Amino acid sequence: MSRTGRNNRNRRSSNGSGVFKGLLLATLILAILIAAVIYGYMRMQSENIITHVTIECGEKVTKERFFKRMLIFDDQAEFSIDLDQVDTSIPQEGNFTIKILHQVFVVTLTVADTTAPTCTVVPVRMYANEEVPTAEECVTDVYDAQQPVSIEYMTEPDLTKSNTSIVYCKLEDLSGNINIVEIPFYITKDVTPPVIEGVQNISQWAGDPISYRDGITVTDDIDPEPRLDIDNSGVDLNTAGDYTVIYTATDAAGNVSTAEAHIHLTQKPATYVEDEVVMAAAHDVLDRITNSNMGDMEKALKIVRWCRYYLHYVEDDNIDRTSWNRIAYDGLTTRHGTCLTFALTVKYLLDAAGIPNDVVERSPYRHSKHFWNLIQIDGEWYHCDSTPRRNYNSYIFMYTDRELANFWVDNYNGYSFDHSLYPASATTSVQNRINYGSATLRW
Repeated sequence: MSRTGRNNRNRRSSNGSGVFKGLLLATLILAILIAAVIYGYMRMQSENIITHVTIECGEKVTKERFFKRMLIFDDQAEFSIDLDQVDTSIPQEGNFTIKILHQVFVVTLTVADTTAPTCTVVPVRMYANEEVPTAEECVTDVYDAQQPVSIEYMTEPDLTKSNTSIVYCKLEDLSGNINIVEIPFYITKDVTPPVIEGVQNISQWAGDPISYRDGITVTDDIDPEPRLDIDNSGVDLNTAGDYTVIYTATDAAGNVSTAEAHIHLTQKPATYVEDEVVMAAAHDVLDRITNSNMGDMEKALKIVRWCRYYLHYVEDDNIDRTSWNRIAYDGLTTRHGTCLTFALTVKYLLDAAGIPNDVVERSPYRHSKHFWNLIQIDGEWYHCDSTPRRNYNSYIFMYTDRELANFWVDNYNGYSFDHSLYPASATTSVQNRINYGSATLRW
């Protein structure tokens, strides 16, 4: 072989060896670079891990809390516990591991309660003699990660006088966190009891109902709606006898006043006539002497005139006087009786017509009692008397107190009465409007 051939072969062998060495060197360099990258990442990850994480009670724990910053492989981090199952409602501490690319890190999780309870304050408005509400009643919407929360007063309200003061209340949770809140107390000093008015003794028939609240009013200097309790537990409505009813009024401050009413029940006589029977007889008469076109004054005039001329006055020897119902019923049906019969017949006819009225009794008297009527027309009260009088062939209709006092026949008036027991009459006369003969009104 020539020298030239040998030289070419040696040259090709030398070139191949150089390429191999170059590749080997490049591979080595790449491996070193990869190892450096992995080492750098592992070192970086080690520095990125937060080995002790503290969260507040009730807060949700997430994996992001354990990294200073999220890197490319962080989503491959394997936690040795399920973070969603960690109970963060109570303070606690525990260790677990995080594995990243075969590297294991031990970390610590602390659940701590460092937040004081919160609440909404409820201002207190009370009377000085009421019981102070509990501290729990002075706050609402109490919240804390740990329950229960203790609530207690730190100061007491001043109940000795009317004032506005601040009472301090402490809320403390199980970890000792404390929140002190200010509760406004608006205190009213009320020592005046309510006033009960309208309580009257009652006399009626056994077996009839009683409206114990009718006419009763209760007022108080501060409380607009004091409570009224009526104790009628001792009353037997079906048995004749004497009973006592106790009225008790209580205001919001707890002040109490009482009043008594004495109930006298009488057994109904055998001849008693029920109200509905008497009213049926009254309506029968009223329908015949009045009509719907008449006003109250004209109806009352027809009623008084009818009683004056269609009832016959008799001595009371044979009159059944066991009840007003009986007397009125006899007047409406038998059409005879005494002055009380006349007055009560007028009364039931006025009741049937819906006209307010009352029966007046002569007082004092020298020889005998006498009865007549008071009627209310257009808000004013007037005297009426349908009973016949000797030497006087008419009747009295809508007289004022003054006119009644000036009514004399044969030097005799006979209309004395206790004015304190009845409403005062009108002061203006209406006699110029009355036609007694035809029982009509002049307009």
